[in-house]
Amino acid sequence: MKIFATYITLIVCTFFAACDVQSGVTKKSVEKYTTTPTPETKATVAEPIDPADVITVDTAAEGPQLFVNKPDEKKVVNCDKYNRVSVNGDGREVTLKGVCKQLMVNGDNARITAVALTEIVVNGHENNIQYSKYANGAKPVIKDSGSGNTILKADPPDVK
Repeated sequence: MKIFATYITLIVCTFFAACDVQSGVTKKSVEKYTTTPTPETKATVAEPIDPADVITVDTAAEGPQLFVNKPDEKKVVNCDKYNRVSVNGDGREVTLKGVCKQLMVNGDNARITAVALTEIVVNGHENNIQYSKYANGAKPVIKDSGSGNTILKADPPDVK
């Protein structure tokens, strides 16, 4: 019985001594689970915002959602209660007055001029969106799922 126990002990010790977690075969099979190196991020220099371009708005007071669905020649929408605005259809020309919480464009070739926006969502192509001020001193969050869209800060004439 002693000899049998000795053989079992030797076999178990040999087995554990031979198992190297980082052996060649094991190492290659584990490599696919290691993390990839993190790519270097380029530091972007934030463009300073001119205090004259800042409009303060109470974000707690949110009005009803406004819709532009009809193909009017030119539509003027008043965001007087921090509203969400949805522009639906192709070729719309819309002027947004006041500070809008969100502008969502669902269509192509829209021309939208706004005073200030907190968020811009574009689901379409070849849309042109311009805003002149920053709501609470922050640039709008832009979600563009189309192509050829132009979203920029500009100084449109007589929009307040």
